[in-house]
Amino acid sequence: MELLKVEERVVANADGSVGTARTTLVTGKGQIYFINLLLKKENRVQNLVK
Repeated sequence: MELLKVEERVVANADGSVGTARTTLVTGKGQIYFINLLLKKENRVQNLVK
């Protein structure tokens, strides 16, 4: 579904060693999916309260 994307980059540390940094990003498709999921859950809660 490609809801998330992982970006990797090389990072040089002060001691001369090299590492990899990863950042997880939410795609546009993922934003729509998670918002709809939250709205559905909120709707269920509101129906229980009524």
